[in-house]
Amino acid sequence: MITPNLATRPFLNTRPVWLLTAITGILALILIGFNLRLFLVENRTLGDEISRRDELDQRYRTVASEVTLDVNELRRVPWVSLKARVDATNLVLREHNFSWLRMLDDIERVMPYDVRLTKIGPSVGPEEVTLSLSVIARNRDAMLQLLDRFIADPRFDNPTPSTERTPEESALGSYSLVMRVSYHPLEETP
Repeated sequence: MITPNLATRPFLNTRPVWLLTAITGILALILIGFNLRLFLVENRTLGDEISRRDELDQRYRTVASEVTLDVNELRRVPWVSLKARVDATNLVLREHNFSWLRMLDDIERVMPYDVRLTKIGPSVGPEEVTLSLSVIARNRDAMLQLLDRFIADPRFDNPTPSTERTPEESALGSYSLVMRVSYHPLEETP
């Protein structure tokens, strides 16, 4: 037989719910405490960062104004004329640094025995020296040998004949040649 429940309100086991609510409340209070602590600590650090930012901003303004003054001073410098003067000074220094003896030794080394140098005119440039040469030779083979030696030598580059005269065209009765060649004085010979 089934006995009916005569209680107007049946008994419910609410202890686990109250226990869970109490634990959750305690955890909430602990987390609120941690959050408050972090808030206070971070606000203190934030105040330090704000003062550091303001200090750096002030230093930036100071440096920016100094740079602006320096830029304005540099704008007053006549750079074009200074560059022209520096280039002219460098050219004079290269010309004074140019060794005529070394150049003449190098030309003598490549010159065949039956070719005679009659005129030489160097033009000093930033990387090389351009030589204008006038030579006289007994025969055409000697002039070709001179050109071959200029090509083979590492100190000379790009030999370019500009005028050639045969014995019939020349008053001297010999072959004459006017040419240009690039000379590299700072390059070491192998």
